[in-house]
Amino acid sequence: MENIIIKKLRLEFCFIFIWAAVLIGLFEWDVWTAGWAVGNELADYYINLTGIIMVIVLVPMALKMMSFRVVKSSYSVGSPQRSGLKYKRWSEVRMAMLAVTGWTNIVFYYLTLDSTGSICALIAALALCFCWPSREKFENETGLELNHDGVKTENQRKA
Repeated sequence: MENIIIKKLRLEFCFIFIWAAVLIGLFEWDVWTAGWAVGNELADYYINLTGIIMVIVLVPMALKMMSFRVVKSSYSVGSPQRSGLKYKRWSEVRMAMLAVTGWTNIVFYYLTLDSTGSICALIAALALCFCWPSREKFENETGLELNHDGVKTENQRKA
């Protein structure tokens, strides 16, 4: 049985893909108008440039985020419960960065009908798959051990 922190992170992870499917459905079923920027070269250029810059900046930052000194130190100090909550918060920030990048590029694709937005959205979705929350990842990154009842204790690993 997984810990409550991991369960909540997995639920949020799944929500990201559900919302992406909703966005695609809204455009595919003509609830929102697609192709707004088709024919406007300047708008097309700036929209695609924005999507590419988002991917170039936010995807590597999100994937590397948990090893940044500031982030790592924030969840490695204090009580085990507080550390677990801080880790959850930083995981949510990381997933949000990738989610916003993906969702924005989905919208950009439908505004321009140019494949650049779809490729950028796929890159963000692929990067998000590397953020799948798991017990092993939590224990390796925090140095804490999760119990099945949700109580976190100090990890007693032998070197």
